[in-house]
Amino acid sequence: TRVMGDGEMEIDGPDPEVTFKYVYIPCDATKPMEEVSLTVKKSNLVGCLIENLRDHFAKVATIKNEAQKAVLQQQMADHLKKSGQGGSEVPQAMMDMMAESQTVDIVPLIPAVPAGGYVSVSLYVDDRGTAKELPTNARATGLVSACGGQQTVVGDAFVARAYDNEAEDMVRIDFKLEEAQADAPWISEAWRVKSLVVGGGDLAATPPVQDKHPDGFPFSPPFEPPLSEQDRKRAADKIKAKGNELFKGGDNDQAVLKYEKALRYLEAYPGLQGDDVKASRLACHNNCAAAHLKVGNHKQCVKASERVLKIDDKNMKALFRKGSAHRALGEYEQAVEALEKAASIDSSDSAVKAELTKADKQLKKFRYGW
Repeated sequence: TRVMGDGEMEIDGPDPEVTFKYVYIPCDATKPMEEVSLTVKKSNLVGCLIENLRDHFAKVATIKNEAQKAVLQQQMADHLKKSGQGGSEVPQAMMDMMAESQTVDIVPLIPAVPAGGYVSVSLYVDDRGTAKELPTNARATGLVSACGGQQTVVGDAFVARAYDNEAEDMVRIDFKLEEAQADAPWISEAWRVKSLVVGGGDLAATPPVQDKHPDGFPFSPPFEPPLSEQDRKRAADKIKAKGNELFKGGDNDQAVLKYEKALRYLEAYPGLQGDDVKASRLACHNNCAAAHLKVGNHKQCVKASERVLKIDDKNMKALFRKGSAHRALGEYEQAVEALEKAASIDSSDSAVKAELTKADKQLKKFRYGW
C-alpha cells in the first residue's frame, strides 16, 4: 500500500469498505453533540474526512461580502509572510479563487508523535471561519482548553481519532460521543503527551502519575454543560486545599497533580478573572515550584516559577526558587540573574543572600576556574 495524490491510498488487492465514528460539535449550543459514522473505501481513508467536512463547512456559510474578503485577504497575506513565500500583497486572482474555495483546519489535541504512540485526536474546523464571521463554538473551545490548548474555535467542529506513523497504512479509530467530556481518559493523556513533546520525554519510560486522592471533580472543568464561574472557583479552592494538605504531608508528586488540576479549573476557557483568582493562580504555580524543588525536578521548578513571574515579575518566592533550580542545573548565569533580582527586592532575606553567594561563587569558578 502507498499513498497517492489527493490523500488516496493505492491498495494491493481488494479495496474493502471501512467504517469509523467521529463526533460533531455544533456551534449552536442549543443543538446536541452527535456521534457520526462514515463508511468509505480503504483507498480513500486518508482524505475522506476532510473531503466530507469541506462540503459541510461550504454549505453552512460562505464568504459573502467585501469586508469578509478583506479579512480573508489579510489572513492569506499574514500566512504568506510568515511562511516566507512572498510579501503582504495577495494577487487578485488568488484572492478570488480562495474566496470561492473551502479548506479545513486541523487542530491537534493529541498529535501523532512517538510520545503518544502515533495515535492522534484532532479537531476539524472551518479554515474560513473568522472571515465568515462565524460565532465562537464554546463547547469546542472548551474541549481544546481542556486539553491544554488556547485556540478559540469558531463555527461547527468535529473530533476524530487516527493511528498514523507514516510508515504503515493510516487507521481510523472510533471517537465516540461519551469521549467528548472533561473526564474522558484521553484528555489527561493529551496533557501527558504535550508535556513529553515539550520536554522531549519518552512515553514508554514515563508512565502516567496516577491521582491517588480522588476529590470528586473531573480532570478538567466540564464544558457540556459548563460549570458556572462560582462553581469552578469553589472547585479550584477545594482541589488546591487538598494539594496543600498533601504538600504539608510530604507527598509532593501528588500535591503537584492537585495544584495543576486547580489551575485547569481557574484557567480553562473562559478563564476566570479577579484578584482572588490571580492570588489562587500565583499560589498554585508557586506551590508547584516548591514541590518540584523539594524532589529535585529542577526543570519543572524553573517552568513553574516562570509562570508565576509572568503574573508577578517581582515575586520573591518564584525568583528564589527559579535561581535555586538554575543553580542545581549548573545554569549559573541564570541563577545569579534571578537571585540578584530577588535580592534587589529584599536585601535582608538571608536565604536569598546565601543562595546568591553560592551561585556567584560557582559562576566564577565556571568562568575563571577559581
